[in-house]
Amino acid sequence: MPLRLYRYILFEMIRVILITTGVLVTVIAFGAVIKPLAGESLLTAGQAVKYVFLAMVPMLQYALPFAAGFGSTLALHRFTGDNEILAMSVVGLSYRAILAPVVAFGLLLTLLMVILTQSIIPQFYGMMARTLAGDVTAMIAHSVEKGVPFEFEGMQILAEHVEIYDSPQETGADERLRLRKMIAAQLDKEGRAVTDVTAADAVIDIYRRPGVILLKLAMEDAVSYDGVSGDLRGFPRLEPTHAIPIPSPEMGEPGAMTYSELLHVRDHPQAYPQVDRIRESIAQILGDVDLSRTLDETVGAEGAIELVQPGPMNRSYLVRADQVVNNRFRNSDGSAVEVTEMSGGEPSRRFRCRVAQLVSLPAMGIQSKQFNLELLDLVVEDLPAAIRSNARERILVPDVQVPAVDEVDYNAMPLEEVAAIAQAVEPKSRQLTSRLNYLDSKIAGLERQVISRLNRRYALSVTACLLLVLGAVLAMLMRHALPLSVYMWAFLPALLDLVLISSGSSMIRAGSVSVGLVIMWSGNGLLLCMLLACYARLSRH
Repeated sequence: MPLRLYRYILFEMIRVILITTGVLVTVIAFGAVIKPLAGESLLTAGQAVKYVFLAMVPMLQYALPFAAGFGSTLALHRFTGDNEILAMSVVGLSYRAILAPVVAFGLLLTLLMVILTQSIIPQFYGMMARTLAGDVTAMIAHSVEKGVPFEFEGMQILAEHVEIYDSPQETGADERLRLRKMIAAQLDKEGRAVTDVTAADAVIDIYRRPGVILLKLAMEDAVSYDGVSGDLRGFPRLEPTHAIPIPSPEMGEPGAMTYSELLHVRDHPQAYPQVDRIRESIAQILGDVDLSRTLDETVGAEGAIELVQPGPMNRSYLVRADQVVNNRFRNSDGSAVEVTEMSGGEPSRRFRCRVAQLVSLPAMGIQSKQFNLELLDLVVEDLPAAIRSNARERILVPDVQVPAVDEVDYNAMPLEEVAAIAQAVEPKSRQLTSRLNYLDSKIAGLERQVISRLNRRYALSVTACLLLVLGAVLAMLMRHALPLSVYMWAFLPALLDLVLISSGSSMIRAGSVSVGLVIMWSGNGLLLCMLLACYARLSRH
């Protein structure tokens, strides 16, 4: 007898829950696509429909709890209004027995929510991000057709015409774009162009790899302009030595990581892209430390070092100093550093400067790794006869060659080894100290992100069960009220619960882990207390 009643109760309740869930996820998913369509995203009609269907799965984590509460409220309220609950009581079923299938379904719903939030929904977030980002080839072609620049990873590319080829055999790339009358600009953090290259013909080879897309540029009949030094150079062919990586949109986003992936990045921070970028910057600094040590040994033994600037002008710069510290040339007596500019082997100018330093620039965008010689607070004299001199605040000599350093490839080392070597460096530069502190801060922040994400997902899963059972108990307790009025008493605490879960998650990420966990779970505690109080009142009648 109870099994037949249980099937009857569950059938009515699940039917309403499924209908309500379908309506809610559809409405929320269409709401989610409004912002991308209203912005600058180049979504086609097909991509927009795909985005809506993909968004339906992540929206389940919010729709299911409220749909469950709504379904249990309507089903049990109808049973109560039709005196079916009273009939069950007359035949000897207690309220605990009547609510048993509701509680069992609530536990099953919690398990389903855990699987959804920890494993399935993060993958759909990643697919949504990839859909929103679109195809790189299509986006570049679309930008060229519209006559607007395409921007990615600190670069802007503008061209007059584009041709697309599949799988060029000579390079093994997945796709090739041929651009006519192209201009590419490297942007700084403020969005200003610091270097630009124009080319009559250019080729972009596209390599698709797991989690990243690599772009390899090659330009024919190119002219480059350096906005820092003001130099203008021509090249019959310009080909940067490295590819430009475009990470997959979901990479590095904890919301798109499954349970196992979150635990993996917590135990292996180097797998987290933001931490790995810091590791790469520390590896670059360690390479500069080795270079500085080599330069110091050279100037200590010879009293000077010659830095060659390749190009048609055949220039070199003879730097006289006693020591080199952090790539900065110094004299032990504190006197000015003397730099002699040689043109065609003959001295042309002499610089007496307070600061002379090598600035290492990472390989990025349209330029390869290079070193600039920066001179500050200096006096310039023309040679051979120093007849007149003038004071300058700064002179930058770009792209000078430095002696090769036979060193370990720090960039190939794991995070722990790079951090240990950096900690042992003495004296540490301000830049290295700052990077190490930032690394510690980022790793600690990553651990808080993992705690926040995992607990947030568990809290949402528990909310579904509590709201389901609370709606059923309220429906039995408030039999004379309207169904929507009954649901309101379950809906408002559940809404407060979501606010507390979100607030607690933010507090954990901000650093207040203990307080954040208490806040996050306090909403479920409130629902549980309300559920127990309502059931106690129901059981007395």
